[in-house]
Amino acid sequence: MKIKPVKFNQKMANSLEKFSSQGGEKIANYINAGGKFAIAPLVIMYNPFSKESKENKKWAAIKQPVEAVVTIAAQIAALGLLFKGIDKMAAKGKITFKLVEEAKKTGIFPKEIMDSVKNDRVKALDELSKNCLDIFKDRVGTILTIGLYVPILALSNRVFPKVADMLVKDNDNE
Repeated sequence: MKIKPVKFNQKMANSLEKFSSQGGEKIANYINAGGKFAIAPLVIMYNPFSKESKENKKWAAIKQPVEAVVTIAAQIAALGLLFKGIDKMAAKGKITFKLVEEAKKTGIFPKEIMDSVKNDRVKALDELSKNCLDIFKDRVGTILTIGLYVPILALSNRVFPKVADMLVKDNDNE
C-alpha cells in the first residue's frame, strides 16, 4: 500500500510560521482566551453530565468570555507598554547581550544567521541583536504575565457580575 504525501496549503504554512514567530507566551495567551471565549461556554451550557440548573450553567458560561476579554485586554496593554519600554532602552544601549558583545569582539556569529544574511557581518550583528532582544522580551513577557495573574483575576471578578447581570436581565426582559 502506497501512502500519498499530504499536500500542505502554502498560505496555511505561512500563517502558522507568522503566528509562531509571535513568541510562546503571546500564542499561549491567545489560544487560552480563544478557548475561554468560544469553546468553554458551549461545553458548560451543553454538558449532559452536569446536574446544575440552566440558570447556573448560563451564569458560569457568561463568565468565560468576560474573563477572556479582560485577560487579553490587560495583557495586551501591559505587554505593549513593557515591550515599548524595552525597545526604547535597547535603542539607547541600556540593554546589551553578552552573545552580541562577544560577536562584536570575535567576529564569530551563529551559522544560521550568517547564512540568512549572506555572510554580511553588519547585517549579522543586527540580526543577532534582534534575535536576542526578541528572546529577552518573550522571557520578560512570561514573567509579567505570571505576575499579572492575580490582579487580572481580581479585575475579572469585579467586572463579571456587572456584565452577567446586564446580560441576564436583558434576556429576562425579552
